[in-house]
Amino acid sequence: MSKIFTRAFRVRWSETNANGQVDIASYLRYLMETATDWGAAGQLSLDDIHALGQAWVIRETQFDFFRPLIYNDRFEFTIWLVEWRRVRGTRHFELKLQDSGEVVAQGAQQVAVLDSQTMRPTSPPAHLLEYYLLEDPRILPHQRFPRVPPPPETAFLMERRVEERDLDQMDIVDNTVYAAYVEEAAAQALAAVGWSPAELKTQGLAVRNRRIHIQYQSPAVWGDRLQVSTYLLALGDTGGDWVVAIRRPDDGVGIVKCVLSWKLVDRVTGEAYPLPDVLAAALRDRVAATG
Repeated sequence: MSKIFTRAFRVRWSETNANGQVDIASYLRYLMETATDWGAAGQLSLDDIHALGQAWVIRETQFDFFRPLIYNDRFEFTIWLVEWRRVRGTRHFELKLQDSGEVVAQGAQQVAVLDSQTMRPTSPPAHLLEYYLLEDPRILPHQRFPRVPPPPETAFLMERRVEERDLDQMDIVDNTVYAAYVEEAAAQALAAVGWSPAELKTQGLAVRNRRIHIQYQSPAVWGDRLQVSTYLLALGDTGGDWVVAIRRPDDGVGIVKCVLSWKLVDRVTGEAYPLPDVLAAALRDRVAATG
């Protein structure tokens, strides 16, 4: 088995959104499919993990998007382990178009190992890590999750209820689903100030996501009522950085924090487009004070 694992994909029609581009949740599904096949190739299949009495969970995921994937794009997803410290590790990944070799996205993900009975941190067998550890791994640019201010009074609020289709085999909300929650929250926030997806389309504009960084705090289960707060960490000439914080209001537990960087683009050319004055003014009051 190669310590650097690559899998090929073709973008399906069902993985594209109203703008004709792959949505963030699908990028995370590509990541999980690749990571699962990589594990199976190195004696860490789902069955192997269950036999060890362990559960592998994701703590953080960050993705940088350089060029949107569209229907029928063929690309290769490459993943490798950068480091491992006791009970948690960091893996980096990169997506390249098969024909041109152009890098369309890259990122990093932190994973941790838990005892499946106690759900306390534990270490994987040392001999298994030898399958994955590289002597001199390639390090991609990545960041620590930023300290974000609490939601201001002007934050956009919405609620949603966890549905059965949101769950994975551990009966908790699948990590990829939170990306869908985040994209919807960002769309709702713009719609609340008069710039719905339909209005953007009428103006010949679209929102293009540049980066997402998700920190998973606690699991959510079927039937949970979730409160989603969306507000701006920063606002620039053509876009900004949303903070999306998801909590369970019934007990006050934080579920997910996310920073989503975006820009406004011309719908045809894909070139960055200055925020219309009326939109910039409406959003300026939604930027959280950083103190």
